[in-house]
Formats: sequence, structure tokens, C-alpha cells
Amino acid sequence: MSSNPPKASSDQANTLYRLLVQGVTDYAIYLLAPDGTVSNWNAGAERAKGYLAEEIVGQHFSRFYTPEDRRAGLPQRALATSLATGKFEGQGWRLRRDGSRFWAHVVIDPIRDETGVLVGYAKITRDLTEQRRQDEQMRRLRENLDLALDNMSQGLALFDAQERLVLSNNRLREMLELDEAGRPVATFTDILWQLHGGGEADYAETAERVARAREDHLGRLAVTQGTVSAEIRRQGRSIAISHRALPAGGWVSTLDDITERRVIEDRIVHLAHHDTLTALPNRATFSARLDAALAALGGSCAVLYLDLDRFKPVNDTLGHPVGDAVLQAVAARIQAQLRKQDTVSRMGGDEFAILLGCCENGRDAAALAERLIREIARPIDVKGVQVMIGASIGIALAPQHGEEADLLLRNADLALYRAKESGRGCLRTYEPGMEMVMQQRRELERDLRMALALGEFALHYQPVVDMARDRITSFEALLRWKSPTRGQVPPADFIPFAEEVGLMPEIGDWVLRTACREAAGWPEPVKVSVNLSTTQFRLPDLVHRVTAALEETGLGADRLELEVTETAMIDDVQGAAAILGELRRLGIQIAMDDFGTGYSSLSFLRNLPFTRIKIDRSFVKDLGTKPEAAAIVRAVTGLCDSLGVSATAEGVETEGQVAMLQAEGCPEVQGYFISRPCPAAEVADWIAAFASSRRDEPGNRALPDAA
Repeated sequence: MSSNPPKASSDQANTLYRLLVQGVTDYAIYLLAPDGTVSNWNAGAERAKGYLAEEIVGQHFSRFYTPEDRRAGLPQRALATSLATGKFEGQGWRLRRDGSRFWAHVVIDPIRDETGVLVGYAKITRDLTEQRRQDEQMRRLRENLDLALDNMSQGLALFDAQERLVLSNNRLREMLELDEAGRPVATFTDILWQLHGGGEADYAETAERVARAREDHLGRLAVTQGTVSAEIRRQGRSIAISHRALPAGGWVSTLDDITERRVIEDRIVHLAHHDTLTALPNRATFSARLDAALAALGGSCAVLYLDLDRFKPVNDTLGHPVGDAVLQAVAARIQAQLRKQDTVSRMGGDEFAILLGCCENGRDAAALAERLIREIARPIDVKGVQVMIGASIGIALAPQHGEEADLLLRNADLALYRAKESGRGCLRTYEPGMEMVMQQRRELERDLRMALALGEFALHYQPVVDMARDRITSFEALLRWKSPTRGQVPPADFIPFAEEVGLMPEIGDWVLRTACREAAGWPEPVKVSVNLSTTQFRLPDLVHRVTAALEETGLGADRLELEVTETAMIDDVQGAAAILGELRRLGIQIAMDDFGTGYSSLSFLRNLPFTRIKIDRSFVKDLGTKPEAAAIVRAVTGLCDSLGVSATAEGVETEGQVAMLQAEGCPEVQGYFISRPCPAAEVADWIAAFASSRRDEPGNRALPDAA
């Protein structure tokens, strides 16, 4: 008896096949006749397309296609492809019985009998509408993700646990300059090869660098719980990289281009340690280097303190832009004379300090100082203008003149002060006795501050008289200081110093208030004239200070005259015009003092609202001895007449000078011939005596004088 199971008959096999096909509900499976009409229909087809078998059998399968696909001949093309290739497979929109569309995946296979004759087609259709919707949604999400990634300012890379690059953006490739055409980037190692490789570089050497970089990176990721940061340079750009490990392995890397930030930071650091105009090290940097030199060189070094001669007139006459260009040129000339290990610093204004390392004696320092004096004295060309300046230099040596930075700088400064006293354009080395000079300066500054606080200052007044009209024009307030320890100190001995150390704004305020208060008590409404110092005139609240003094003392604005020199205004003529114009609108008179000794007198007369011009005493002194003096007086008085302003001659001491001034048209005079400056308490008597003298016969009249 045979052990093989009995074979099923052909009819039984066909029955089983039909049952199997009819039982499938997820796929539409049906048969087509050779002409494309439906000959068999399963439950899946009924479910997918909505037709019952009796409704669709005998109908052409093209009815499942959209009208546009039918017009394009797609049903026939599908059957032809199936016959030609043995199978058709594709996707497209198909129609249900109710006219709705679904996205179908279609397979059409030709069916032949035993003799090879075509008997029909087996067609399988699967509804992929939901899958297509999901795929489309994922595609849009991916597009949006790609769009977001590629528009990030940061570079982004995601590596999986196998170090494969699974996500990145264009910014990453731009920053790292990855050439995916030359070496496709698929892993972290691929990126390292491009970062560390160098064209025709030795591959073994590059491989070693790549291996070290990879091990270092993975090692740092393994031991950190947060972010691993690094910074690299690519083609002059600074790139900050942050790596964060992922719990399932791998990591996320973000890259930031921080080039501009580094440039700004470097600039800030540079500004903190360098002078903005000359780019030289500043005072703080110089002190730090001097400290280091004293510690490292066993104290063997030298400090040169350099100050420019005749630099202030350059600023005053040619303006600050030219002055700045001169400072830059000087800085370059100094640097050209130094060694690499030496340091030059701009300490402020027109002062420079030089550190010479390994300087065993003063000869080297003195030789350098002489070269610098010669170099700086050479003409400096600034936009076609030849500027001539000079330099004075003080030298201090370590350790003999000090073993600390502050002491060496101070002693070099003392030596510089002595060089300037010696006539400028020279050098001096520190000597112990120089300390006394600085001590005297400190004591003078202290005494001046005490004098202001304790009321040691007083004002004397010198009259200005109009000889032609026989009247007092004004009294000029002149500052006097009687010190309990120094005695009567001449103004020339303390006023320039007070200006230098910054005390004149305070002293000037005192002079202004005191002069206004004392003038308010005079028996006659005579004007009082007050000198404004250079620093006082440049105060931003000068007008407020003047109006406050008038309000405090009750003096009328028309009785106050302010005297200003050209030096005080030359830096900013436009600003000076605005300030003087505001003062004039208040009714205050404005006088130009020391006319003829400045640089731009005629332009000042044209542009600034002066009411009086005071001819400098140097021209008055030369009357009768130098013909040009009379010519200058004549020209100035004629100019004043044309401009409608008063002209006053200063320093008049003789009757002959008065006569010559009147002959040249200048009747207003001031000087010892009229009166010496008198104390405030004697002004009223002087006014009374002058009034009395006016009643005398002109030929017999004698002007009152002050002792």
C-alpha cells in the first residue's frame, strides 16, 4: 500500500484556489479576459472598489481608471507591458463605484494555458491610500526639517552609536568645508579625515592624527555628563563646537561661527592694554612689563620718560587731527629705534615711556635718548604741512635709581622735568636732588588748595581810562595771593602752575564771584573785567557759572566784562563762538586779551562777538623805538573802528606813550601811568579822586595813583 497521499484532481485544485482567492479581503484579486474584461471578482475587490461580482463581471477593467488616465491609454499600456515583460507593476489613482479615488498598487500577470496561448490576466490591487498619506506627511515633515536645518545659523550633526552621520545640515558642511564629492561623509572618521588630511599628506601620519582625535573625542564623551566643548580654526574662521552624548549611544554636535565674537573680544583685550590712537601699550601694560622685567632681569633695566616739546602750539594752531597724526608719527619713530625686547608706551597726552631690558649702565640709555631726540626733531609731514617739534627725555636706571616700577617711573619723570627746565630738547638722568623740585611742586599745590579754602586770595583792580572822553571805562580784576608762609606770591609764580594742576576752574569761580560782589558795591556803575583762564573757558557749564555769579551778587550783566585769550578759543572756534554768543545775549561784554600775540587774530575778530580788543603791552613798549609798533597800533585801532568795538592799550607807563596812542586813534589806556592795581577797599576812593580830578583844569589834572 502506497504511503504517498492521493493527488487532488484538477477540479479540486481549481476549487481550492477559488476559495483561497475569494477569502482574501485585503487585496482586490480578479481575473481579466484577454480583452481586458473582468471575468472573476473576489471579496477583496468588492471591498476595495464597491462593486458586486454580478455588477462588474463582463465590464472592462479600464473603468477603474480616472478619465485622464484612460485618455492617456494607461489601461492598454499596462496590459501591453504585462504581455511584453511578463509582469506589470505600478501605482496610481483608481476609482471606486461611488466615484471616489484611492491610491492603488497594481500587479498584472498574463495567464497562459499549457500550449502557451493567452487565456487572460491575473490582477492584484492593494489600497495604499493611507500609507501614501502617511508617506506624504513624512515627506513634508522631512522637507520642513531639511528646510529648518539648512536655514540654521549653527551647523548640526547627529551621530548614532556606530559613529554614523545620520543627520546633518548644509551649514555644517559649509563651516567644516566638507568635500562630499571627493570623500563622501558617512561617519565621524570621514569628517576627521577631511579636517586633518592635507592633500598629498602622508597617509600614515594623517591616519595617526585621525586616530588620536577620534580616541580623544570618544574618551571625553565617555567621562562627561554634560557637554564637551572645543574650538577649531578653519581658513581664518573661529568655530566653537559642542558635543552632547545621547543616552542610547552616539552624540549631537552643534557648531557656531564665533569669528566676529573673537574679533570683538580680541579688540576689547587690545583696547584694555593699548592706546587707541597709537596702538602702543598703555600705562597699565607698561607697568606690568616693568614689574616683570625687574623680577626677571635682576633689576637691570632702564626707563626713559619722553615728553614732546612745542606740541601744544601744534594742537592750538593746526588742530587736533594734525596733532594726532604727529603723535602717531612719533610713536613709529620711537619704535623704529627699539629692539624687539624693548617696550614703548604712550602714557597719555604727548608723553611716552620706554623700557630697556638688559641695560647694564646709563650709556646705552643715553645713546638711545640722543637718537630719539634727533629722530623726533626731523620735520614731520602731515598732509603737506611740515611740523617741527622736539623731545625732552628723563632717564632712571634700575637698580641704582629704584627697584620698584612706581619709583623708577617717578624718578624718570623727575629727570624729565629737569630736562625741560634746562631748555628742552635734551636729556637728563635722575639725580637724588631732583626729588626736592617735585617736593616743592607738591607743597605749592597743597598751599594753593589751602589758600582757596582759607581765603588767602584777594583781588586788586586796575582802571581802564578813556583819555579822550575823560572817563573810567572799567576796572580789571587781578588775582593776588599773600601766603602766611610764602609772603606775597607773584601771579606769574602760581597762576600757570594752578592751570597746570587743574585748580584754575575753582580759583576762577572764586575770582568771578568776588569781582561781581565787590563791583556791585562801587559808588559808580563802572564795569568790572574778569579774566577767564583756558581751562575755565572750556568748562561745559561756563555760562551757567557766570549767570549764577551774577544772580548771587546782584551785579547787572551789562557791568561784567569777560577777558578771553586766543589760546583758550583756538581749539574750537565754532564752540567758542556759540559760548561767547550766548554770553553776549545776556548783555555781558567780551574782550580779547593780549591781541596780536596769537595766531588767528583777524579771523577771530571777524567770527567772534568781541566788544573790546586789548592791544598787548609788547607793542606799547616799542612805541617810539620801533616804527612797526606804531603801524600795528594804527592798524588795530582802525580795524576796531570799522568793526565798532573798543580798543584798549595795555601796559601804558609814560605820558609819551599816551600821546602816541592818542595820535594813532587809541584813547583807552591801562597801565602804571594811569594807576597801579589797588586793593578792593581803595576802589571807591580812586573813583572819587578821579571824579575830583575831572573838575580840575585839563592841563593841571593829575590822575590818582595807588600805592
